[in-house]
Amino acid sequence: MLLRNAMDLLDEGVLICDEEFTVTYVNPAYLEMFQLQDVRIVGENLHDIYPDLAPEKKVITKSKEEKDEVTFEGMDFHWKGKDMVLQLYTKQFSHEGQTFILTRIFDITEQAQREKQLVHMIEEMTANVVMIAKGYALLPLQPILREEQRHILLERVPVLCQEQNVSRLAIQFSGITVIDQEWAVLLKNLMMSLKLLGIEVVLAGMRPQVVMQFTQNNIKLEGVRTFMNIQQATKYFLDNGLKPRFE
Repeated sequence: MLLRNAMDLLDEGVLICDEEFTVTYVNPAYLEMFQLQDVRIVGENLHDIYPDLAPEKKVITKSKEEKDEVTFEGMDFHWKGKDMVLQLYTKQFSHEGQTFILTRIFDITEQAQREKQLVHMIEEMTANVVMIAKGYALLPLQPILREEQRHILLERVPVLCQEQNVSRLAIQFSGITVIDQEWAVLLKNLMMSLKLLGIEVVLAGMRPQVVMQFTQNNIKLEGVRTFMNIQQATKYFLDNGLKPRFE
């Protein structure tokens, strides 16, 4: 009784069922999470409560079949017109000779939305191709703080340049203070992808300490034009056929 009272106070949803998937206990947080306050749950079968649940989301069934704990992080769950993101943990236990499965459910919808917004913001900042004139764009490089930024640079920048008909791109380095071998490989791969698309790429605005790091790490960017600032890079493009058609 003490344990039941404690589970009743938890903010996370708690559901206990037997091996036949008959519900033996749910706490108030579970009922509120799934809007089931006015529905009889205890004594009902889970498959009847959630008849349309996709097989890959049946974590309790999987827990029974594998006779082990199951964790599902980031489950997209649509229920009663509401889109949720759930985190589920199952654990089996025995009581009076019978096996039960306890499932803890956390509603991480708000956290997932914040993460999605953060990823979108990072993507916008990382792959920020700024049109300067028709056919000419600027890519201000940002420090790599998360692994997905590397993928965003390699995947999104070439696509954005192609979509915007960029033929000449100046990569602005002024926001970068540290360069290493990983950065060098990333930069080389990005420039190779852009060149294969027929885009002329130059580097501009390198800080003196970054130039020293290139030298100290024996990083070579052969055949790449570099300029002190964006103004010099723009002048180079203008002197070599870029028509200053601003839109």
